[in-house]
Amino acid sequence: MELRTLRYFLAVAHEGNISRAAESLYIAQPSLSRQIQSLEKELGCQLFIRKSHRVELTPEGLELRSRATEVLEMVGRIEDEFAQRDEHSIVGDVHLVAAETAGMHCVARVITELHEQYPGISLHLHTGDDTQASDMLDKGLADFAVICQPAYVVNYHTRKLPDKDVWGVLMRVDDPLAVGEGVTAAQLAKRPCYLSRQQVNLSHETNPLRNWLGHYRGRVKQIGTLDLVRNAGAMVAAGDALAVTFQGIGGYDTDKLTFRPFEPRLETGSVFAWKRHRTFNEASRVFLDAIKERLEG
Repeated sequence: MELRTLRYFLAVAHEGNISRAAESLYIAQPSLSRQIQSLEKELGCQLFIRKSHRVELTPEGLELRSRATEVLEMVGRIEDEFAQRDEHSIVGDVHLVAAETAGMHCVARVITELHEQYPGISLHLHTGDDTQASDMLDKGLADFAVICQPAYVVNYHTRKLPDKDVWGVLMRVDDPLAVGEGVTAAQLAKRPCYLSRQQVNLSHETNPLRNWLGHYRGRVKQIGTLDLVRNAGAMVAAGDALAVTFQGIGGYDTDKLTFRPFEPRLETGSVFAWKRHRTFNEASRVFLDAIKERLEG
């Protein structure tokens, strides 16, 4: 299987039409059709359902689209890294996937200082929870991750980050709970809540929210899950629901929303992680050395 064939396949999947895909690729339509047919024969499955004026992906085609995208992204990164090499400077891309956490404060300071010394290093920041971070690390789509604890990280090298996340509740400024200094488990259990996907399994003994809620955990009225706090803030502002999150993240609209910490206080940490036996480009290696120096120095 050639990379060119994968690019042809993705073009057809994007356009939904072989003729338009051929035009975008500057090749003849019959030639593109033969390439797709050859790919289907090679894989032993049908990738497209042919209709009168369009094509649609089969389940196998959908899977190949995901895999092909990952492969070509990785190839693009390799090509960029070698094209950017210079004997007198360090250049290259560093891919970091991070949760919304205070742990990023330390990492951000290292990145800022590093860029002053090596302006040719480019950081590509992705946002994701621990499951998404692990997936990107394992597939080689990210070099490093900032992961909130507790999380399963035994397959990675890790370093603890110094800043702690303070748990609490995002609410409207006119919410009755906003008059207090904090929110108790009894108060939280009486209200509809949005929880992050990492928080939803309240039956798991390592979930810090489970332990904080105590016997109230079975009474929490979860009405949805959240990834980005900014989007959850829009839902909170529009109704009477609360969002369980960390203090000081998300960039929510402070004119309409306010945060109250849990009472008693609940804090958790985060770690900087990378895959064991991973081979890094020069830019990523320099970045990792800077992180280690900051955290271990």
